[in-house]
Amino acid sequence: MPADLLSQGDSVLPWLPGETLFSLCSRQHRLWGYSLSSRSTEIMFGGKRRGTQHDFPSGLDEFAHRTEGLLGSAVEIARHRTMLRFYRPFLGAADIDHAVWAMRGLAVAHLKFRLGLLTSRFRANHPLKACMACMQADLTEHGWVYWHLVHQFPGVWMCPAHGAPLRISQVKSTGVERFLWSRPAEAQLVDPWPASDVAQRSALLRLSKLTIALVDSDRDDGWLDADAVQNTLRARLRERGWLTAAGNARLTVAAADYLQHCSTLRLPAELAGLPSTLEEAKAQIGRMIRALRSGVHPIRLLVAIDWLFSGPDDFLALHLGTTDVDTIRPANEVTTSASQSASDLARRARLAALLKSGTSASAAAKEIGIDVSTAMAWAAAEGFQVPRRPKVLKAEVRASLLRCLRKGMDKADAAGRHGISIETVTRLLHTEIGLHSAWKVARVTAAQRRARGAWQKLLRDHPGLGVKLLRAMDAASYAWLYRNDRAWLTYRTPAKATSHTNPRQNTVRWDERDLSLSAEVEKAVERLARPGRPLKLWQIYQAVPGLKPKLAVLHRLPLTQQVIERALGRRRAGSVADLLQQEPPLG
Repeated sequence: MPADLLSQGDSVLPWLPGETLFSLCSRQHRLWGYSLSSRSTEIMFGGKRRGTQHDFPSGLDEFAHRTEGLLGSAVEIARHRTMLRFYRPFLGAADIDHAVWAMRGLAVAHLKFRLGLLTSRFRANHPLKACMACMQADLTEHGWVYWHLVHQFPGVWMCPAHGAPLRISQVKSTGVERFLWSRPAEAQLVDPWPASDVAQRSALLRLSKLTIALVDSDRDDGWLDADAVQNTLRARLRERGWLTAAGNARLTVAAADYLQHCSTLRLPAELAGLPSTLEEAKAQIGRMIRALRSGVHPIRLLVAIDWLFSGPDDFLALHLGTTDVDTIRPANEVTTSASQSASDLARRARLAALLKSGTSASAAAKEIGIDVSTAMAWAAAEGFQVPRRPKVLKAEVRASLLRCLRKGMDKADAAGRHGISIETVTRLLHTEIGLHSAWKVARVTAAQRRARGAWQKLLRDHPGLGVKLLRAMDAASYAWLYRNDRAWLTYRTPAKATSHTNPRQNTVRWDERDLSLSAEVEKAVERLARPGRPLKLWQIYQAVPGLKPKLAVLHRLPLTQQVIERALGRRRAGSVADLLQQEPPLG
């Protein structure tokens, strides 16, 4: 077995514009012409199944070593050629580092859980998508058809270049051929929603362009952090009169407008988690304006931005002006004019130019008509360290305060220790480059350490108790871990105590679920049926994504089981194992 790709006769293919790692490896396999994908996989990754994930591949260290860095380092590939590219603007440094570390290693187990994708309502399978017009253009220009990274982003369902719906592949994300390499092919691509109107396609195209514009913006990791985006959303809600002075939403009007906006976006299965009723819309807006207690899927933030803003420029103008400043100024001082918000971007650029020319922060602020504290916050966000003329924060006090804040000390405690106001602490947090991010990371780390320690002490002191009683003893620590560190908590939770009472009745309405699922399967079978060509089970659960997770409990769904048996030509009921036995092995 060759140790690197160069021993294959210098046949390492270069990247095509905006190409994914999975796409490049699929082209490499095609170029070599091996009959088995596992042969190419072993050459590229040193294992027969390593690195074949189309969204978060493993084995990148080995791949970079075998290509001698010609295609970039493992870190560069992970950050720019995998689905991590989409999530980086929304993630903190710790989550990004963990994702890169997992992909560099031999397995990416639990990565999607760590990123909060498995517990969201927006699916985590990342189906491969392609534009037919792009495929033709790529073949003409490059001699290859390939997978474009921006097409794979969640929320992107229309090609931004051609305005055409993206088609989804029937392999990889469905479990079929999950260890094989594949390139876009018309025969394997299907229209995910053939019935749509102009309004729906226009709405999906707008969301797709917004998503790509924000994700591909040349900015730091985490710049679309949920807390920061929430501040901007609240500012726009306040401008529209949908948020009271006390910070409460006027839900009746806002929810109706949000529901109307989402109604044109729910066409793809990925976006089915958006509200379909007024009550759901009210609940989602409520979570949007309240303090966040758990992770938020990027799609929810993107849809909210799409709802409240006319486009990426409109959002950036307000976001870049309020992300650092809104927590410093009182709420009623937030800009209330759309024209003023749109001018913030130009004023920030003017401020940067003045500071570069040597103008002082106070003079620059006066020239462009903003407060000095706002100018200093904008400058810090752009990486400018403005010279200071301290009145309260003398050098010794400031150095001590910086040390305390970098350790995550509470603002009120830091203010009390140094004899200054909380407003002065807040101003320093937002005008010292990188301080606010370091402070937040330190506070999360300290909270995690406290919660883990408290929970482990409970487990040591009370080894015989179940989770319900342990949780009651320290509800705060359990709640923090459940919301912020659930993967760690999952492996440190005692088994449920045996109940001596009657078991609770099953709340799952299997009869209703059976009726709806059997109807879906029957429609799919009618579409798939071809004279003289027997159907396979994998073809059916490809067409009905909700079926595959139910195969293990098919005995609870007799109507669905009958439809499947008829479609597969079986005369009597059989177990799920019998049904699966006739299928070719996946991959």
